[in-house]
Amino acid sequence: MTWSGPRSTIATGLVWAAIAIGPGTAAAQTPVAGHYPPGQSGIRGAASPDAGWSITNFNRFFTNLEAKDAAGNTTRPLEELRYANITMLTWVTPWKVLGLQYGALAGVPFATGNLNPAPTEAHSTAFGLGDVLLTPVSLYARQPAWDYQFQLTWWTSSGRFSPGSPDNRGSGFEALVYSAGGTWYPGGDRADWSASAIARLEQNFEQADSGIQPGSDLVIDWGVGKVVPAKRPLELGVSGFATWQLSEQQGGAAGTDTTPYRYFGAGPEGSYSPWDHWTFRVRAHWEFLAKNAVSGNNLWLILNYAR
Repeated sequence: MTWSGPRSTIATGLVWAAIAIGPGTAAAQTPVAGHYPPGQSGIRGAASPDAGWSITNFNRFFTNLEAKDAAGNTTRPLEELRYANITMLTWVTPWKVLGLQYGALAGVPFATGNLNPAPTEAHSTAFGLGDVLLTPVSLYARQPAWDYQFQLTWWTSSGRFSPGSPDNRGSGFEALVYSAGGTWYPGGDRADWSASAIARLEQNFEQADSGIQPGSDLVIDWGVGKVVPAKRPLELGVSGFATWQLSEQQGGAAGTDTTPYRYFGAGPEGSYSPWDHWTFRVRAHWEFLAKNAVSGNNLWLILNYAR
């Protein structure tokens, strides 16, 4: 997906920081979460790129601070810091499909643990390959005051996984992610205000060797920004996300609380282009109103090179 800015959705930056949902409570495990990390898109997340290619590197630092039960109460502290890095390659062609510009994307993640860990996977520190994602269909369009996009992403289960292992770097299951979003430029001026939102519906398939069928989930990323007059392009604003599990998990160990999870996040964001073709982006999100998930904070440092 254009993870620009399942948890799948993709596309600009050097270093990444976000949050993962996952460890369970002291008395029960929380549901298995999807792949896409909420909040990845941010300001202008649904903007239509020009034809060409780009490389984006995200460095992501995220904290798992407190496990929350289905009522939103803290069940135990976790105080865990994790790191992830993902390199995204985006290709936008001049070709049209159904009147929309066609593109494709691929992302290769590495992390210090499964980004959506179970309780037994907490505090793992080894760095390893995660679940690779491929977006064979990414369609873009522009109107005078709007950009919009549609994407289909296949999230693989390439990362190491064994049920309950502290060394997991992947989720153990594949998923399809369906995305649709738009960016509005009030007055049609793309060099001023923007408001963007992308909805990502993740259809999760059965997890290997566990008998768990994760529920589907929905993530909405959003961002509002304004270009600031400066010698080089500078944009400041706020961004955030909302995520809900839409269907209950089936199967799994006794004691698993399958009540659908939810959580939200918001915070400041800024980007700066010191040279032609290069953009640096910083995004911080604080999570709140978490239920049946782990609550924490996120820092994203992103570098993008586009031609």
